[in-house]
Amino acid sequence: MFKRITGTKDILPGEVSAWQRIEEIARNTFPLYNYKEIRLPLIEEAALFNRSLGEEAEVVKKQMFLIQRDHDTLALRPEATASVVRSYIENSLDKVQGFAKFYYIGAMFRAERPQRGRLRQFHHIGCEAIGSAQPQLDAEIISLADKLLKNFSVSGHRIRINSLGCPDDKKKLTQILKKSLGDNTSKLCQDCQERFQGNILRILDCKNESCKEIVAKLDIGQKHLCGACIGHFRQVTTVLDMLGVEYIVDDHLVRGLDYYTRTVFEISHPGLGAQDAIGAGGRYDNLVKQLGGSDQPAVGFAFGVERVLLVSADKVQGVSDKLVYIIPLGEEARQESMILLNELRQQGICADTDYLGKSLKGAMRQADSMGVKYAVIIGDNELKNKTVMLKNMKSGEQKELGRTALVKELSGN
Repeated sequence: MFKRITGTKDILPGEVSAWQRIEEIARNTFPLYNYKEIRLPLIEEAALFNRSLGEEAEVVKKQMFLIQRDHDTLALRPEATASVVRSYIENSLDKVQGFAKFYYIGAMFRAERPQRGRLRQFHHIGCEAIGSAQPQLDAEIISLADKLLKNFSVSGHRIRINSLGCPDDKKKLTQILKKSLGDNTSKLCQDCQERFQGNILRILDCKNESCKEIVAKLDIGQKHLCGACIGHFRQVTTVLDMLGVEYIVDDHLVRGLDYYTRTVFEISHPGLGAQDAIGAGGRYDNLVKQLGGSDQPAVGFAFGVERVLLVSADKVQGVSDKLVYIIPLGEEARQESMILLNELRQQGICADTDYLGKSLKGAMRQADSMGVKYAVIIGDNELKNKTVMLKNMKSGEQKELGRTALVKELSGN
């Protein structure tokens, strides 16, 4: 017997309605901010991610699923930002429209150790705004993320924000960290000892308790930021205050990918345990140029859908709550049920029938186990009277109705 690959998940019919609800909310919310959907390939040249995420990023070093095909090295996309930027450049959108807003929904892949809400095939809902360096856009992105979570019926989340500054500021921060952490390198975990040499900013994000204790004692503040980046960040927080978005400034907050500059943010939720991030994002002002496009600043974010579903308070109604289940008794009734099924579906009413030839008792038990609201029974008497028997499965109430009255009754519910 074959089994699913570790780190993947079958999304079964009973769960799909919750996914559809999240996706529908996203598709209704993004256009309010003038974001347009973009659909991207699942596979890209591996070099795209090597170049954009950074050779020292853990995603590149340890987590990419690679496919060797003839002389090409391809990768299942580990994130979507690089793909959006590649599409923006390749399709000359920087020349056609310059400023552009995109959103996406889809699967991503990382070969990491599976955890709760963190799989090898996972799903992101995210957006990118390319072509503006305005701090008001950073604030819009963060407020949009907050709005989406509230629309997803998520509460109790916490937004942390910081500024990494421009590339020169990031170099200063790197030097500050090397000087501050130099005497403690032996006390860091093995991963962070490697990060010290390659991607030292990631030490600030380590979940290892001993590393967290060392990092907590660091006095970083904003001393690495130039005047322009300090001013940019102050404008971001000013607009967030005006919009009523609650946030915490955390000078230890970084992102693990090389392309981030200036504003970065992470949204966490206590319901997720130690790995509590539900989504994150930030500004990446040099990536478009770095990948061969014109000099276009950009900012974006992404949510992990699996993580959103873990902390959403909404109880989603499944399709069974709207389903009408027709129970035919006898061959003639079975033929008649096909006509009725078609008529109900033509009227936009979800309907199905018993295809196993069960007895009335067995079919009613099946309808009950499916959680349907209404069962429609067609027997000899109903055929003779050209009626049906409608039963409310929740209340037990039954009534005999003609075909026209049945459609009217079900359309109103």
